[in-house]
Amino acid sequence: MIARAKQFFRAAWEAHSRRPFATLLRVFMGRVFHGGGDSCTSEMDVALGVILILLAMPGILVSLLLFEKYGSLIRWMRGDGVFDPFTATIPDEYFFIVLSMVVTGAAAVWRWDALFLDRRDYSNIVPLPISLRRIFLGNLAAILLLSAALTLDVNAASFVLFPVAVVGSQFSLGVFLQFAAGHAVTVVLASAFSFFAVFAIIGLLMALLPYAFFRRVSMYFRFVIALFYFALLATSFVVPSFLAQVARISKLAVNLLPPVWFLGLGQTLWGNGRNPFFATMTRIALLALAISIAVAVLSYALAFRRCFIRIPETVEVSPLPRAQFHLLRVNRFDRSILRDPPQRACFHFITRTLLRSEAHLQIASAFVAIGLVVSTQSLVSVFHANTAAALRSPSADILSIPFILSFCIIAGIRLAFEIPSDLRANWVFALWIDPNTLQTRSIARKILLTFSFVPLIPICFISTAMLWGFGTALLHTAIFAACTMAFVELLLLRFRKIPFTCSYPSFQSHSALIFVSYLFGFVIFTAYIPEFELWSLAEPWRASLFIPLFAIALISVRLYRKQMLEMDKNLIFEEISPSSF
Repeated sequence: MIARAKQFFRAAWEAHSRRPFATLLRVFMGRVFHGGGDSCTSEMDVALGVILILLAMPGILVSLLLFEKYGSLIRWMRGDGVFDPFTATIPDEYFFIVLSMVVTGAAAVWRWDALFLDRRDYSNIVPLPISLRRIFLGNLAAILLLSAALTLDVNAASFVLFPVAVVGSQFSLGVFLQFAAGHAVTVVLASAFSFFAVFAIIGLLMALLPYAFFRRVSMYFRFVIALFYFALLATSFVVPSFLAQVARISKLAVNLLPPVWFLGLGQTLWGNGRNPFFATMTRIALLALAISIAVAVLSYALAFRRCFIRIPETVEVSPLPRAQFHLLRVNRFDRSILRDPPQRACFHFITRTLLRSEAHLQIASAFVAIGLVVSTQSLVSVFHANTAAALRSPSADILSIPFILSFCIIAGIRLAFEIPSDLRANWVFALWIDPNTLQTRSIARKILLTFSFVPLIPICFISTAMLWGFGTALLHTAIFAACTMAFVELLLLRFRKIPFTCSYPSFQSHSALIFVSYLFGFVIFTAYIPEFELWSLAEPWRASLFIPLFAIALISVRLYRKQMLEMDKNLIFEEISPSSF
């Protein structure tokens, strides 16, 4: 009987899943997670399970770290008196709200193009006997399911772990349920607002702008939104110090931040709605959520038919104007830096791919946005004191700004190198270039140094000269350039591929160690080196100590490459897993 029931329900589900609307829904959900844009370049096709795990990890890690902070033994050792979980957790609740908004919004920005139908969908779906209304409803339902899936995935861990960490030791089921329900509703609505806000921006741009022009400015708007989300994430390190003083919150400008609106909503759900400030923030949060959903749905409905029908009439456009691709095509530059034809061909192929491909440009832009936010934080910390006093003499925060920007630019482009553009086209390089003679490391080095030195060296020198004089500017720029070159050499230690022409690197057991090493490298490169440089600027002769350090780094890299096997130096077009040997 049970077997027959299972067979009946399985058959019914299969019959229902093969209906047109259910099939459209599966197709649209699949394209959102697995890519597919207008361009012919292949995007990073990450498994759905891996995406969901990565999005859930921040909430899991932060929730686990809070067990120590809110443990009853720790509170007793600190001498805490009466513990009110609804006010004591305001800074942490703000962090979870920011985390949910940033992760959900960043995911929406990352899959910006996949939220709407493209040329491939038009070619495959329009010839079918399916009405345009059903196509619209199918894609809208897929977007709504995507929003729900991202919201639940990002916050699933904190739904349980955060309340357990805070009130699990109080032995009160009512307090636990009230705390858990208020937290869950708050972060879910904050995530939904973040997703629909991005969705509303896309819909308004599509409804108000010509489709071709929208495709051209899409990358710029994505960069600005990503910059906003990174700045919002940075507020989680500053704003909580103000939020801990409930009496001062209404007097600060932090109430203009969307996470503060939903913090007020959470406090209302926790029983603090009689506070005038929290009541006002609750009304603003609910109104903002309703407006974002309404604008997103209405603008998408208005733009869908106009843009979808005109897809065949539009030509392919790259994310940046084509004129920008000729900035590096200077004959003098080619003759002095790119002396042989293979290097010249590879260099221009890499620069054009990096600037034309949305997948690669998104990665580089995200790292640039991180660098700008962190640099702004360093600059703001300088101006906490008097402005004139802050700029009268060099400070480590100001000296670190070019190091931060350089690290982010180089790390972002280096990561983009690992993502193939179109493996079907790498046969051109495979047939033409001798893998035993072409030194791809030198090409990658020139790319990284070009994109970091060309914008940063003039800005670094001119700004430092205007603030502290020509001598300090010359010394600071020389130290910055030397450290950047050493960093590039370390990143290209085992590099032996033409960027964008090799398959994805296989997952390795030490990938987590590589990530941690990047974090340590960021701290050393952007904090310790500027501190050491500030010490050397006090007595210029101390800057000579950078010479042996720089020499030791380059000699170590050179010795390591010498002991490498010849087979580990040859050019490759496909990553080979270590288990295949």
